[in-house]
Amino acid sequence: MNYRSFALFAALLLILPLPFDSIVVVPVMIQVCIALILALSYNMVLGQTGLLSFVHAVYFGFGGFAAVQILRLAGNGELPVSVPFVPLFSGLTGLIMAATLASFTARRTGMAFAMITLCLVELVIASSTVFGRFYGGSVDRTLPPAFFGQTFVSDLSVYYVTAIWTILSVVAMAWYSHTPLGQLTKAVRDNAERVEFISFNPWVIRFTTLSVSGIFAGIAGGLFALAYEFVGGETISFATSGNIIIMTYIGGIGHFAGPVVGAVLITLLQTLLSNYTQIWGLYLGLLFMATVLFLPNGIAGLIARHYSAVRSGKSGGLVRPYLFLLATSVWSGGGLIGLLEMISYLNEAAADEPVMSLAGFQIDTSSVLPWAAFTFLTLTGIWLTRAAWKQSRQSLLAISPSEHH
Repeated sequence: MNYRSFALFAALLLILPLPFDSIVVVPVMIQVCIALILALSYNMVLGQTGLLSFVHAVYFGFGGFAAVQILRLAGNGELPVSVPFVPLFSGLTGLIMAATLASFTARRTGMAFAMITLCLVELVIASSTVFGRFYGGSVDRTLPPAFFGQTFVSDLSVYYVTAIWTILSVVAMAWYSHTPLGQLTKAVRDNAERVEFISFNPWVIRFTTLSVSGIFAGIAGGLFALAYEFVGGETISFATSGNIIIMTYIGGIGHFAGPVVGAVLITLLQTLLSNYTQIWGLYLGLLFMATVLFLPNGIAGLIARHYSAVRSGKSGGLVRPYLFLLATSVWSGGGLIGLLEMISYLNEAAADEPVMSLAGFQIDTSSVLPWAAFTFLTLTGIWLTRAAWKQSRQSLLAISPSEHH
């Protein structure tokens, strides 16, 4: 992302809520900003350092826990801190937690690092039975000292606090990735031995980056506490860790803007799909699996490849194969969704209510016809989609022969 992109990004965050000031849109935009910071901070661990970590949710959760405690103290008049400065304490807590855990986890890489962080998450979750009083709770964000007369009653006022912290965090993370230390982090990811040969300690580099990433994960946790006025133990769960990984990977870990794309897409999908289906988590898992299998560089990588094709003026040859791929994907996707929704409906509905509603159509799940039709759509669609994918990939390779998959 260049300076023009940053300026456009900042302007978009500040202007976007003005035409959408509603009780639905603004909270979703707050959630997008929090997810964006969290995904970018995790990309510092996975994308820049090359470490698959399951403990990142702990920094996020403890940042939220710290925000709850600070808000309580400020609300009781024991600490003169206004709401916009609460994420500072959350970031500091995230730094302390990340530095503590990284002091020994950074000595390992690969599968050993992943397993250690997995055990640490379980350890932290289990410790909630001992330190439960500190692990979150509910607060009132309107009680701390006012900030220029603003008590942050409305979601819109909290959104602008979140947006400003998002802009500052994105700029700081982008700056860090371009510093000599950030470049050395990528070098350690690619070949730690060569970095050691030029007199740099890979452990110190990994430790520093992991600690810095904890700052921004903590800030995201603090903003979460401000937005929802409640932080529970689920913020440090495996589900939160998995959600962070999915956002980052689907967006694309090889690009700085990748986690931004992933955070926006996954947050919107979770918000929208949860209103229409109870198995939205299954669809999210299928999307993640498809990304791993067919788009290893994520959505940002796919966009980057096509951007070069558009600039070369050769993108016209992709129209037909891509239309064919879109049609077959809709064909197979429609069949698969029909089957999954019928199975889900049978699992929840009463035995005397076999008729379900799907996309405005009434479907009798007790009849053989819809099962046969959706099965036919799924199987034939998958076969056609494979052929369309192969054709589309060959067309893209003809335009961009340097692509490697």
